[in-house]
Order: sequence, then C-alpha cells, then structure tokens
Amino acid sequence: MQTIGFIGVGALALYTIKGVRSGGYQGPILLSPRNCKNAKHLAKNYDCEVQPDNQSVVANSVHIVIATRPADCLETLACLEFNANQTLISVVAGIGIEQLRSAVPAGLDIVRAMPVSSAEAGASPTLIYPGNAFVSEFFNCCGTSIVTDKEAYFNQGSVLACVYCWFFSLYQELIQATQGPELPAELSVELVMGMAKGAAELALASKDISPAEIASGIATEGTFSKLGLDLLEQQAAFEPWREACKLLQKQLAAND
Repeated sequence: MQTIGFIGVGALALYTIKGVRSGGYQGPILLSPRNCKNAKHLAKNYDCEVQPDNQSVVANSVHIVIATRPADCLETLACLEFNANQTLISVVAGIGIEQLRSAVPAGLDIVRAMPVSSAEAGASPTLIYPGNAFVSEFFNCCGTSIVTDKEAYFNQGSVLACVYCWFFSLYQELIQATQGPELPAELSVELVMGMAKGAAELALASKDISPAEIASGIATEGTFSKLGLDLLEQQAAFEPWREACKLLQKQLAAND
C-alpha cells in the first residue's frame, strides 16, 4: 500500500488514524513529531512511524495530509518540498484549493476532505473534493466518503461538520430533560442516543421523502409528538440553528 503521512498530529489526526486502523487500513502511516504525546501514542498503539520533521514526512510519503490549524496551514506548506507524483490532502477548514495551490508547486494534486470525530467509531461521513480513488478508499475505512465535484458544495457542506458538534449539546440537553426518579440517567442516555441513531437511519433509508415529511407523518393530530413539536415551532426553537449555520457560511466564505 502507498504511504500516507500526516503533518499536524492533533485531535483530527488522532481520531482519523484510530478510525482507519480499526477499519482495516494497513498501509504505512508517517507522522510529524510536533505533538509528541499524540505521535507517540499513535506510533505505539496504531502502527505509525514518527518522522524527525515535516520534510521527512513529505519525502517518504505518496499522500500527505495537512492537518494543522488554519492559521498555520499555508506557512507550513510553503516551507516544504513536494514532487509531482504526490497528493496533498487538506483537512484544514476554510482553506480553499486556490489558496493551497499558492503555497505548493504547480501541478501537485490537491484534495480537500472533512472527516469528523465519529471517524474513531468508523462512522464519519467524510466530504471530499475533488474525487480521488485513494482518498475515498482511505476515508471509507473510518466511515463513508461523500464525493462532490464542486468546491462550493464542499464549502457549504463543511458547515455540517460544525453542526455535528452541536448535536452532542442537544443530546445532553435531552438527556438532562428526561432523566430523573422515573428514568435513571443511564437509561436516558441509551434512549436519547438510540432515538437519534434510529431517526438518522430512517431518514437515510427513506430518500424519497424529506425528514420534515417523516416528522409530519409521526406528529399527527392528537399525538404527544405533535404537542411537543408545535411548542418548539411556536417558540422558534429551530431559528437559532439556522442563524448559526448562516454565521458559519459567512465566515467560511470570507476565509476561502
């Protein structure tokens, strides 16, 4: 298998590498040394090799994942020497293809990908632009690759990588709202998370109808489901979610 190297070994690299190894990826994985704790952990437990510096990662890899903070991405790339047969895979939010091209040699293949932390559980829906066979195969080891042929789609879809984080706060609110003497915390957790998983699986399996139509079919007149949904809608409970998405769209567009 072709060697893949990671420049930047923070949380994203950590959960992605754990996920692909658990998902069966057996190719060589090289790591930059900066985050010593994470790099040593991955080397010891997930069959990775720590390199002496970033350039060594590039020199010994066919595919290079840039996983630094956005503010460090372009400066880090500009200090490295690539060859024409390599692929740069950027998992850095808000840095577009043209910006990346300004920091690397002309002609270098560049792919953007956006895995989320559910990669560690083998369940990341990873958005990819543009399509690349190796990149799709790699991220399929930690979930499902979703390829788009337009960077605008990728940018818009990147908002959902942030929304993914908000789900956990929503789940916690629901757990706290339903647990108590009548429902122990551990059962509330199991039910909330099970309901969330079930709703997602039903929506994915029912592609001919929208999630809103599914909700309408459940929340019929006289049901408790409709009673609660009506209250949420009356209090504009979903409006802050829309506003938060608009804020991120604006910020990502400004950075791209």
